[in-house]
Amino acid sequence: MLRLLFLLLIALLVTAGVTHFFLTEPGYALLAYGNLSVETSLAVFLVALVLLFFGLYLLLRLLTRLWGLPGGVRDMRRRHQAEAARRGLNQGLIEMAEGRWERAEKLLVRSARRSQTPLIHWLSAARAAQMLGAYTRRDHYLAEASRCESGSDVAVELTQAELQIAHGQHEQALATLNHLNELVPRHRYLLKLRARLHERLNDCAALFELLPELRRAKVLPETDLADMENRATRELLAKAADADAVRRLWERLPRDARHRPRLVEAHARALIRLKEINQAEHLLRSALKSGWDEGLVHLYGTLPVEDPARALETAEGWSKQHGRDAALLLTLGRLARRAKLWGKARAYLEASTGLRPLPETYRELAELLEEMGENERAQACYRDGLRLAE
Repeated sequence: MLRLLFLLLIALLVTAGVTHFFLTEPGYALLAYGNLSVETSLAVFLVALVLLFFGLYLLLRLLTRLWGLPGGVRDMRRRHQAEAARRGLNQGLIEMAEGRWERAEKLLVRSARRSQTPLIHWLSAARAAQMLGAYTRRDHYLAEASRCESGSDVAVELTQAELQIAHGQHEQALATLNHLNELVPRHRYLLKLRARLHERLNDCAALFELLPELRRAKVLPETDLADMENRATRELLAKAADADAVRRLWERLPRDARHRPRLVEAHARALIRLKEINQAEHLLRSALKSGWDEGLVHLYGTLPVEDPARALETAEGWSKQHGRDAALLLTLGRLARRAKLWGKARAYLEASTGLRPLPETYRELAELLEEMGENERAQACYRDGLRLAE
């Protein structure tokens, strides 16, 4: 405020000085052109000159505005369209979040045609069409998305593959993902989609091959990767054609995976199926030495070993620490029965039913009692086992 008053004071002083100057020394100005001449005071000439300058300035400003008017109208229209497209996108995404797919699709398509960056409009419209089951429109929107921006191929194809997997178009999804793998082989979301598709197809071999990349990229929690690894490995072990195939598969597993009881069990079952009984026995014995597991103990009791007495001796060594384990007692009973040690087998099996009565334990005991000629007692065990099974 004080500064404004100071400036006004300076302006008044300057005006007063100039006015005094022209009153005491008015001077004159003469303009001549041919036979025409104009004479006036210097003050009037200067005022006219200033007015002419400002007049020309305002005229130039007006002409400049008129010249730029079409461009300004275009810019204003463009801003209006961009704002309308932004509102359409926001409302379309809200409609999608609330499950109104048809309304969302209309809003997104309409706003995409006015947007300067329509990629997200078309991709979202494709998702809405997918939810409506309009797969032809979905593919059309994806094609529009691929044309609207350079460098958008990866985003479009990832969305396409995701929607194809969700719709069960597995062959088309596989082709899309294979093409993407050539473009961006280490893309994190691509790896995740490939894993999802291999699981859907139950392609355990492909999933097993993909696991090292998934683990390096850390696209999934380790628990999920371990579950995938367990399923794929068990399936491949069950289908292995020979012992060499089993060995190669086992050696490709990470070291910690080879200590998982369920994978050890699947490995042993594969060896048993291929008649590699000694390898299976050694595998189970080593695994149980590292960590106790009832499933492995149970499987050990079913091994068709050539020397059951030796296997029984091994298993009895475990009873020093796990003597009250029902699964171990069942295994001891089975091995003793196969070694024709009837009394020992009966004692082990009866002790197992006392700890945890199971149908298979009663069946094993019933068969043993029949071999011993105790048919009435055997029938009672069969009945007890059937009641438990029911």
